[in-house]
Amino acid sequence: MFSFLQYIQDLTQSNQLAQRESFAPVTCSGINYLEGMLEQYQSQANFVCTSDVCQESLHTASGGWFKRRVFTVYILARYEYGNSADQEQKMDLCRELFRQYTSRIIHDSQSLAATRDLYIDTTDIRSNELGGLFLNSCTGLYFLLAIDEPTDLRYDPTEWTAQ
Repeated sequence: MFSFLQYIQDLTQSNQLAQRESFAPVTCSGINYLEGMLEQYQSQANFVCTSDVCQESLHTASGGWFKRRVFTVYILARYEYGNSADQEQKMDLCRELFRQYTSRIIHDSQSLAATRDLYIDTTDIRSNELGGLFLNSCTGLYFLLAIDEPTDLRYDPTEWTAQ
C-alpha cells in the first residue's frame, strides 16, 4: 500500500524552499490532534503536518471499483505575535510552498498511475487558509488530496459462515 505520509515527508525533505525555511515534516491526527507538531513546537517554527487519518469511500469507474482516500496536509509557519506584516509574509511563504507541492504532485501523478495504479485527482486540489489567531502566532493553510486505488470487491463465499 502506498504511504502518503512517507511521500509528503520525502517531498518536504527534497524541496529547496522547505529546506531553506526549515519546514519540519510531522504527523497529526487532524486539526484537533497536532501532537507531532506540538512535540517540536519549541524547537521548530515551520511545519508540514500530514494527518495520519483520512476519509475513505468506495466508488466505481470504468467497470471497476476503487478505494478513494482523501488526505489532509497542513503547511504552517509561526510569526511574531502582533506583527501583521510578519503574519502576511509567513502566509505567503505557506502559499508558495503549497504551489510548489502542487506542481510536484501533478508531475508525480502520471508515474504513480503507471507504476503503482494510484490515481491522484489533480483536477480538484482544494486548500483552505487558517485565519485569525491559530495556535498562538501560527498561520498557514491546509490542502486535501484524493487518491484512488483499485480494490477487489468480488464476493468470496469462503469468507462467510452462512450464504
